[in-house]
Amino acid sequence: MPRRNPKPMNDLSSWKGRLGRKASAVIYMNYQQENKPLIELGAEIEILISSVTRKGRGVGKYKGVTVIINGAADPGETVRARVVRMKDNKIIAEVVER
Repeated sequence: MPRRNPKPMNDLSSWKGRLGRKASAVIYMNYQQENKPLIELGAEIEILISSVTRKGRGVGKYKGVTVIINGAADPGETVRARVVRMKDNKIIAEVVER
């Protein structure tokens, strides 16, 4: 039976490291466990309203996280809001000052 030629050394597409796929999963898991809460409940934040939902709630971003603001104004306005609840990857807030 003829011998197969090994893959060339410059092709690293299948290389998974010394520990294989487990190593990358462990690295990411440790990173996620070290994350602290982005913001505390009751804190006031300033948000630029980017859009409005069908229910009339404003939507904006705070440090890359979606913020849903009850009682928000039109898109393009900046409002000061108080954090009421944090859920999954969203922050729910209510308007304090327009």
